[in-house]
Amino acid sequence: MDGVETGSDGRRLAVTVVQTLFFLAFPLIVWLAYTHLGTRALGTLLIGLYAVAFFVRGRGSAGELGGLARRHLPLVLLVLLAVVTGSGTLLLFVPMFVSLYLFWTFAETLRSGMPMIERFARMVEVDLPDFCVPYCRKVTQVWCFFLAANALCVGALALWAPLEWWTLYAGLIFYLLMGALLGGEFVFRKLWFRYYGDGLADRIFAKLFPPEQTENGRRSLLYVETRLSRPSAGTGAKC
Repeated sequence: MDGVETGSDGRRLAVTVVQTLFFLAFPLIVWLAYTHLGTRALGTLLIGLYAVAFFVRGRGSAGELGGLARRHLPLVLLVLLAVVTGSGTLLLFVPMFVSLYLFWTFAETLRSGMPMIERFARMVEVDLPDFCVPYCRKVTQVWCFFLAANALCVGALALWAPLEWWTLYAGLIFYLLMGALLGGEFVFRKLWFRYYGDGLADRIFAKLFPPEQTENGRRSLLYVETRLSRPSAGTGAKC
């Protein structure tokens, strides 16, 4: 049973990652639709991608399938309406619904089970230190806020702003904000925990900000030393 559940969790996580990448590329897809594909062709493609994602992620109990369908229903109806009417404007709301869906996915992991960021962290380091777990929950909360705010911005621009403004935000500003969040969180995490590995960035941080200088850093050093004392333990070391 544990193996089946682990496989199911891994499959759902992989689909979430693919959906996130698709969401990031969506402004380019919309531009291609306006210039090459057409609204109906793009809408049909989106429905096909949704069907594949539903099949891959939704293999499970009837409750899981029903919950997944309910979360996707607004997006599917929106795309179907765009296909029927041929309205490209409706597709501008797709990133909003995708962002809301990702918000729901991240927020749901806060309610029960393992927070989403902790799941990502354990893909890199299975034996994640206990002191990193509360931090992962807080970062998941930050991403929930970011995704909700992005949905609000995209929806407002789709309703009231020219297409150029929507394209500027969805195709550039959003990426800059997300990059700032990723980069800022990475730097903050290194400075806060001072928990370093063998990578180039970690070696630079360890040189500039020695772990011995802070209580958190000394705790990280102790954890690494404890791991190294175990048989077959790797150097590990990042959260």
